[in-house]
Amino acid sequence: MRWRHPVFVCLILALTLVAAASEAAGVSVRDAWVRETPPGMAMMAGYMELRNNTPQPQVLVAASSSGFEAVMIHRTIVKDGMTGMVLASQIVLAPNASFIFTPGGYHLMLGNPKRTLRAGDRVDITLEFRGGLVLPVTFEVRK
Repeated sequence: MRWRHPVFVCLILALTLVAAASEAAGVSVRDAWVRETPPGMAMMAGYMELRNNTPQPQVLVAASSSGFEAVMIHRTIVKDGMTGMVLASQIVLAPNASFIFTPGGYHLMLGNPKRTLRAGDRVDITLEFRGGLVLPVTFEVRK
């Protein structure tokens, strides 16, 4: 296999452009992962660290994935000793700051996976920001 093959050149160029676009927009993602669940589970959760590298707020308004029927932004809350979740309509990223999605806090609720996901698999999720920024992110499935 040659690294100069046109397919490899196009793939490397596309990945470079995606990385450059996200950096130019000033938003980056680190440590994106999805928790593995037993087969047949209808809901999964995704976590990550969002970083706003700009002097203006950035607002996450939606997420989507062809690997799930629905992707929603949720927050875990505890009220009267009961744990539950509420839908978050948006996440405001402060200027030059990070926002971390963690178990027991904010997370992406991933509904009805279209295939069984095991540790080591990868799934693509697209993050959508106010103003038109669309950021594709690959999440790793972990135990």
